[in-house]
Amino acid sequence: MHDFIHLIFYLLKGVVGPAVVAAVLGGAAAVLCCKLRKRPISWGKVIAFALLCAWLAAMLSLTLRRMVGIGGIGGGGYNFHLFRAFREAWNKFSLQIWLNPLLNTAMFMPLGVLLPLVWRPFRRWYAALAAGLGLSLAVEAVQYVGALGMADVDDLFCNTLGTMVGWCLCMTALYLVDKKPALAGACAALPVLAAAVLGGTFAAYYLQPYGNLADAPVFDANLSGAAWILDCELPQAGETAGVYYCLGAYDRAACDAFAYGFAQRLGVDTESRPPEYYFDADYYDGTSMYSNHADFFLKVELADRSYEYDSYYGAHQLSDGTGAVYGELSEAELREKLTAFDIDVPDHVTFGYEGDGWHKFEAAGDVKGDTLTTGILRCRVNGAGEIVEIENSLAVCGLAKQEAVLTPEEAYRRLQKGRCSDSEYLEYWAREYARNKIRVTACALEYRADTKGFYQPVYAFGIEDLGFDSVFVPALR
Repeated sequence: MHDFIHLIFYLLKGVVGPAVVAAVLGGAAAVLCCKLRKRPISWGKVIAFALLCAWLAAMLSLTLRRMVGIGGIGGGGYNFHLFRAFREAWNKFSLQIWLNPLLNTAMFMPLGVLLPLVWRPFRRWYAALAAGLGLSLAVEAVQYVGALGMADVDDLFCNTLGTMVGWCLCMTALYLVDKKPALAGACAALPVLAAAVLGGTFAAYYLQPYGNLADAPVFDANLSGAAWILDCELPQAGETAGVYYCLGAYDRAACDAFAYGFAQRLGVDTESRPPEYYFDADYYDGTSMYSNHADFFLKVELADRSYEYDSYYGAHQLSDGTGAVYGELSEAELREKLTAFDIDVPDHVTFGYEGDGWHKFEAAGDVKGDTLTTGILRCRVNGAGEIVEIENSLAVCGLAKQEAVLTPEEAYRRLQKGRCSDSEYLEYWAREYARNKIRVTACALEYRADTKGFYQPVYAFGIEDLGFDSVFVPALR
């Protein structure tokens, strides 16, 4: 969340100037128009028009600036999958992701509020609807043609919805002033319904027994022109599979305590100064980062407690400072060194050396009784045999409950329909590289952490020449 708030303030700083100038010019133009037409000045309308000009200038400055490199936003792309933004927000269920559709809705609410106050024809719902839809469509078209952002049908929907919510709020107030409660109640219906749907969505998430898979499908990839080749045996699977639970997601205080203990074990000075000084902590919604900018960097994912550690470049070098040199250790040696990090590697995992100092322990969803061991632990060792980097998603979990799952055949049919993770990439890969044949080379029941810290079963499918390991189909019915 920390970086997102900084991004919002950064963007708002850039629109304050144009908004103030537009408000002054708009107000002056409204006063001049009244004088030229020899009409009494309605200061309420003058203020409303000035605010409308300020909003328009701020909105255009915000949406039509070149966004490449700011917050990872690209330019010139498009999204024609309606409600994709809402599905992504549901899957990841983090405030930062939810703010995308919510802010796009809120951004156009002033338009709906101010238009009826400035021009009476916009007190008709269809006029306000046309204004919000038309202005948003024009912005999306300019963004696409000018490569200034992404032309997004969800932005169009959210902007139009925001316009109508604002219009309803404005007209509710006007009808109440005019003592027309029936009309006021009718206008209040949309804002109340929108708030109820949003509140119901959040309530449904917190009341459901498990979390959501962050990379679950958000739309079905268009793979209609592809011929599928199943070049592997589908696994034998029962009617049920376990959902497993480790220690649950960190809250911020627990994550701080983990980082503090981790730093202490590595000899970071945590005693001579108060905690806010021995390392900086930055909170990015579901991620916390800690660093003393010298020899300690730790990034922790709160949902599944996975983390990445880096000792900074100096520890990668040899003592004479001649540059980064990496080495190789045996499994026993590496296990011994990991105890200094309070990492106890389970016995039933595979071990291998990847090169360039990287060693890997991996458990591909190994179930022994009611215990699941899953994930990957990667460690990098320097030339002196010291661990200088860690990527740890290895987890040992207990059984929470047995749940009904899809058969492998059902999962494969969903894959053929494009109902899988990375559906956008798979669609692009099949289209741009003219993949008339999609060869499936592997299928296995694996486990992925959800947003509440549970490990849910998924069917992972390997696809030839895809460019990464696999795509998955959620297995729970």
